[in-house]
Amino acid sequence: MNTKSNHIDKNLADKQYSIKEYLSFLQNLGNRVVSGDKNYLWVKYEGLSAIRFPEFNTIEPGREEIRRVFKKLKCILLSYIIIPNDENFVNSTLYNCSDNEYEISRLSKNARRDIRIGERNLRVGFVNWDDLLAGGLKAFKETRSRVSLSDGDEKSFRSRFTQFRSNPAHSAVAAWLGDEIIAFMSLIIVDDFVIIQGSFSTDDHRSLCPNNILANFVLSNFLNIRKFSTVCYGLSSIQENTQREGLHNYKVRIGFDAIPVQRIFLLHPRIAPFKGLLRLILRVLLFFLPHNRSIRKASGILESFK
Repeated sequence: MNTKSNHIDKNLADKQYSIKEYLSFLQNLGNRVVSGDKNYLWVKYEGLSAIRFPEFNTIEPGREEIRRVFKKLKCILLSYIIIPNDENFVNSTLYNCSDNEYEISRLSKNARRDIRIGERNLRVGFVNWDDLLAGGLKAFKETRSRVSLSDGDEKSFRSRFTQFRSNPAHSAVAAWLGDEIIAFMSLIIVDDFVIIQGSFSTDDHRSLCPNNILANFVLSNFLNIRKFSTVCYGLSSIQENTQREGLHNYKVRIGFDAIPVQRIFLLHPRIAPFKGLLRLILRVLLFFLPHNRSIRKASGILESFK
């Protein structure tokens, strides 16, 4: 794999912070966050909701902890996952890889072929934020468009990654064709785990398999070389009309385990009685604004309630 490029920042590969340090980073940047009862955090997200970090933690929180988080973060919705004891409660899929013996030879023939295509044509490695902000817009914009979201514009791109880069535990890897960034992944690196926070690629160069080679780079670097415990590629989406099957097949093909989980959404006790009305309002809004990310996500959450 060719990683010789002035754009590749190898020093970024050495960053590693504890979850307590990550808590401090978030607080210093103005994020509302509290520690959980175990080795995880609750982070206020997109205004009125809070999610558990890391998202792959499956410990079921107790009632007192839930009450404390609602009170401390002043949110109306909590989100976390558990391993269900009945398959009827499975409503999402977690994508993790914890194989310290990960190697290309253990993947399928098609997966190996795609990685080899990327290796022959692209450079890949950690990228500094200035280069990413200068050259990553096209990949971001075209990816958001492919999944029918309306936030694939320069303002959203710069806002998202200017804020994301401010946290020392955040990094990015990129794939270059010549001097052009044709794909990148944003990463959260904490303790001994990595979360692939976002993955973006241009339309014109998908035949070069940049996402495949980036995933292989992340898995090889963190599982084989640095012996991290987990690389997480997130959860299946709750948004309407997303390309679930294609994303599922891609993540499994490149080496991630698909773990059935129950994704829990808890409304604040004072809000819960009005969930039917909220669901109706969101259905109307979704009809008029079908590509709005926030409305699609909120609608997906409310539709998940029985």
